[in-house]
Amino acid sequence: MTDFSFDYAVIDRWMIDDTAPFDIKAEVNKATVFALANGYMGSRGAPESVTPDLPALVGNHINGIYDSPSGGILDREMINLPDWRFVQLEADGETLTVEGAHTYRRQLDMQRGLLLQQFTWRTEHGKTIRLSSERLVSLHRLHLAAIRWRIESDADCSVVIRSRIDTNVNNRFAERHFEIEWIRVPHTEVNGGAVTITTIQQGYQVCITVQHDLSRAAEWSAEATSGALENVCRFGLSAGEPVELVKWAAVYDSRFSEGDLAALCLSELETARRQGYEAVRAAHEARWAERWSASDVVIEGDDESQAALRFCLFHLLANTPHSDKVSISARGLQGQDYWGSIFWDCEIYVLPFLISTQPEYARRCLMYRYHTLDGARRKAASLGFGGAYYAWQSQETGDETCALYVFDDPLTGQKIRSYFADEQVHISADVVYALWQYAWATGDTAFLYPYGLEIAVEVARFFVSRVSYDAGRDVYELRTVLGPDEYHERINNNAYTNRMAQHALIAALALVKNAPADAARPDDGELQTWRAVADKLFVPQPDPQAGLIEQFDGYFKLEDVPPDVARSRLKHPDQHPGGLFGPFQSTQAIKQADVALLLYLFRSQYDAAVKRANWEYYEPRTAHDSSLSPMAYALVASDIGRTEWAYRYFKQTATMDLLGAGPHWNLGVHTAAMGGAWAVVVHGFCRLHLHDMGIMLHDWPLLPEGWRRVSFKLSWHGHRVQFHTDGQQTTLRADSGPVPVLYPGGEITLTAGQSFTLSHQKDLHR
Repeated sequence: MTDFSFDYAVIDRWMIDDTAPFDIKAEVNKATVFALANGYMGSRGAPESVTPDLPALVGNHINGIYDSPSGGILDREMINLPDWRFVQLEADGETLTVEGAHTYRRQLDMQRGLLLQQFTWRTEHGKTIRLSSERLVSLHRLHLAAIRWRIESDADCSVVIRSRIDTNVNNRFAERHFEIEWIRVPHTEVNGGAVTITTIQQGYQVCITVQHDLSRAAEWSAEATSGALENVCRFGLSAGEPVELVKWAAVYDSRFSEGDLAALCLSELETARRQGYEAVRAAHEARWAERWSASDVVIEGDDESQAALRFCLFHLLANTPHSDKVSISARGLQGQDYWGSIFWDCEIYVLPFLISTQPEYARRCLMYRYHTLDGARRKAASLGFGGAYYAWQSQETGDETCALYVFDDPLTGQKIRSYFADEQVHISADVVYALWQYAWATGDTAFLYPYGLEIAVEVARFFVSRVSYDAGRDVYELRTVLGPDEYHERINNNAYTNRMAQHALIAALALVKNAPADAARPDDGELQTWRAVADKLFVPQPDPQAGLIEQFDGYFKLEDVPPDVARSRLKHPDQHPGGLFGPFQSTQAIKQADVALLLYLFRSQYDAAVKRANWEYYEPRTAHDSSLSPMAYALVASDIGRTEWAYRYFKQTATMDLLGAGPHWNLGVHTAAMGGAWAVVVHGFCRLHLHDMGIMLHDWPLLPEGWRRVSFKLSWHGHRVQFHTDGQQTTLRADSGPVPVLYPGGEITLTAGQSFTLSHQKDLHR
């Protein structure tokens, strides 16, 4: 067991272990850490006896079910479903709460996808009651969840178990998202129940059905309470003779299923109960074993980093989308923060992991962008542009759900105009960048034609309509934009944005050129315009002497002060630091990685001297006020041999949710940071990435101090390749082939079962 600085321990490098007494103030974070999900639905990790009406603690969500009770966008979010997991224990008339437990232990078994809890109580009558709880959200049967309790006592006592479906739930932004209809469940009215809800705006229906199995005879009854259906079980518990309860829950919805939802739920539960809990859990564990086999990263020599990275990968794998009509949101299925919306986080930070290890789920995320293309077209047209401008904050239709007035002036109370929705144009280029990376790594032409082609064509049309022509310099520009550094608004020619837009145009041209003869394609005149814009789009280049890339026009002329000085100028603690009225706007202090991210995404196009110059310049000027920032600096630091810095930023990224820092950061996991942690290890320390030419080792791996070995698998064009390095030798083995491997000074093509070991030339690092 290794002690963690964030008050958890880790067991066998697979289990996050928490033995601290239950603290309601810490539960917002811990309910996120211990959450379970399966890509279709998620459930936060609060103990079963915590009621769902407490803010931000209990959450049960379906990926892709959104609602706004007002019809607006400020309260349009992934809804919190009626709570299926509430169970309460009483002994001899005494309610046994988690707050009153003599001991409480909670564990996240990441290898098996289980939430484990152990309680002991000492009752008023001097009896000791022990409860072991095991919870799963099935990865094998996506509509099924279960809780198994094992209860025992050191003395005879009378026991009451109260189990509810509770509709008195709390939301992040809205008071209520649904209307309720309780359903009679034939033959199971006393030990089960069902509710159907209908969302207010969209009319989505969701049915939740629960049933119970008890290992002994008991007296069951059902009692209706305000907004809840409670099943009550009464029996006598004999000393030393444990009793087991299984609470089953099935969830179906009208968006992703057809037919009678209640009947589907009943069928799901009948199958599960017939198989039994052990068989259901075994099938669930087998699916997790498959996921880990493809996606695990083994770090030898640093158990803390190993557990932190596995924690990141566990939550990413738990969010892999169940349908190509959904994607992965910025906070996953583990909470409602950021409205449950999809941002550029997915394409730039999460998809590299999925592309490399679970490409079928990366494809679903990209197909989500295809299915929401009409929403992107509507957004572009509403702003007077052609093509497709993807929503900064996207939900099921792809229409923009980011408000134009996000911040309030704390001194005047007035709303402040922000420009995320209408000027952060790089989002469309980010989508094309991701589909291009996917195509390189998989060779999936069935996705590229027609889906990827149509996306790329519409994005190219958007950028061509969005650029301005400067006749004096004979260049095209992207003016009045917002780059990844969101503290500087309404700027011109952001280096990241312009380079990504240029890439999008070049990719679109290449896709059209290689399209099948029967594919729909633009005419030659339109293609000539794309080429002209791509060729003449102004992309800030490194200064010939200093090697610096100016983040945007005029950036170097701004006042050069560090972030803490800019922050000290806030007129109120709640003032937005950036934007036209914030103190960062007039300084070189930036919110998050911008040029650094550019250098990572186009790493092969910038030499080490340019990367070093820009890392050294921008790093001390970056506030890292976003979870997206540290990983970019870690990756560039890896490229220039600053492994100690890279490791520092890797740990910050990988432990972000375990630390639970920030005012509202705990209402869901940071999926982007989690994907970034994987990228730092694979792309950064191991210096490996996937290319259309094969697996590319662009430099020799350079591991952090103390790391003895790193091992993982990658998928290239359907072939699995095992990778191992100790920092001195690197071995690749192809499970199938052929797989081209490019490395410093050479290349080889691996066939099925073939291994290849490289001895590193250390002088190349120094």
